[in-house]
Amino acid sequence: MKKIVKRFEPHIVAGLLIWGTVFVLRLPHLHIWISLPVCVAYLWAIYAYVKARYDVKMPFPLLLLVWASVALDAVGNLRFGGSWSLYDTKFKYFQYDEFTHTAIPALTAPVIVWLLRAGLDHFGHRLPLGLVTFFAVTTMFTVSGFYEIVELWDDKYMWPAPGMRIHGAYDTPNDLQCDLLGMTIGGLMAYAILKRQVKSEHKPVEVTA
Repeated sequence: MKKIVKRFEPHIVAGLLIWGTVFVLRLPHLHIWISLPVCVAYLWAIYAYVKARYDVKMPFPLLLLVWASVALDAVGNLRFGGSWSLYDTKFKYFQYDEFTHTAIPALTAPVIVWLLRAGLDHFGHRLPLGLVTFFAVTTMFTVSGFYEIVELWDDKYMWPAPGMRIHGAYDTPNDLQCDLLGMTIGGLMAYAILKRQVKSEHKPVEVTA
């Protein structure tokens, strides 16, 4: 199986990237009963590829965190009473869009930190966990910045009238601000958990007579 996956690896990776990109771009327009099963299928495909190619099993709780992040966005797009959604509702202090831009990076950051650490370990590269966490967070922020550009293109060229997704001049920097806060929280949580695991793995075993 590993030989087959390795042989077709460029096609598999390209397919996963295209699938993931299209899914993220279409996510705001998909119904929840479509987006959540598609997310499950996509996560299973990634899990199967990583396991078959590198013999690495992604922890189920991490996959569940990614699924939960998609669920949060899908719930925000639900139309209640056929007229309003959480994304459209103006709350007094904290908008749902700000909540998701904070919560989703916080949920997905542990996955990125774990994947980066597992990948480096697999190829024999040992880096301090703090440095791995920093690289993971900065990579996520770079992807978030690219996504905001794509969101601008979508709002400007794909919708009948501008302003459907970009709500004002401060929408993009505000989203990035929340993204940075969320991924920093998630990264620190992942660092604390993995640091504890590393200490427990290297804890000397007491031998009793």
